[in-house]
This record gives sequence, structure tokens and C-alpha cells, in this order.
Amino acid sequence: MIYLMIGLGGGLGAISRYLISSFLSNIALIGFPIGTLFVNIIGCLVMGIFVANQNEAASSLAKYFFVIGFLGSFTTFSAFTKEALVFLNQENFLISFLYILSTVMLCLISTYIGFKFLK
Repeated sequence: MIYLMIGLGGGLGAISRYLISSFLSNIALIGFPIGTLFVNIIGCLVMGIFVANQNEAASSLAKYFFVIGFLGSFTTFSAFTKEALVFLNQENFLISFLYILSTVMLCLISTYIGFKFLK
């Protein structure tokens, strides 16, 4: 049952990430991967909320579905690193640096805000 919950959550998370990233990529400025940045920030915020709200009574199946499945596939480190390397290969060093810095900082801040939101 655990693997089914992870798989269902993962499928929904991947589809959600694709739809949001695709939509936001159509309105991105200077080729900046705003879609990947946005889903990672939102995923980190929700993860922070979940971690802050976690207790012994929390359903383990819900945790497998939502945290491991949905959020695990909704957020994407692999797309982030690929996009940063594409900028580097194109010698867009400033854009690559800004993308890496903004992703790391905004995701950390987002997780922190989520964690503190309910406390």
C-alpha cells in the first residue's frame, strides 16, 4: 500500500509540475526558467508547513502520498541543475549565477516561512 501511495502522489506531483512549469515558461523573461523556480519555491513552502505540523497522529500513508510522492516529484533539483548548466554552456554566467543564488536562497527562505507559518 505504501508503494501505491508514493506512486499516486508522484504521478500527480509530476503532472502538476509539468503543467505549472510549462505555463510559466511561456511568460518567462530572458529565458529565465521561472517555472522550475516557482514550483521549487512553492514545494519548499508546503514542505516547511508539513514538517512544522507533523505529529505522531499524522497518517503515515498521507505522508508517503504527499511528502515522498507528490512533493518529491513536484519539486525538481535535476531540472534546476540542467537549466543552470545550460546557461553556463551558453556563457550566460551572470544569469546562471543569479538563477543558482535565487533558487537556493528563495527555497531556503520559503521552507523557513512554511515552517514558521503555523508555529
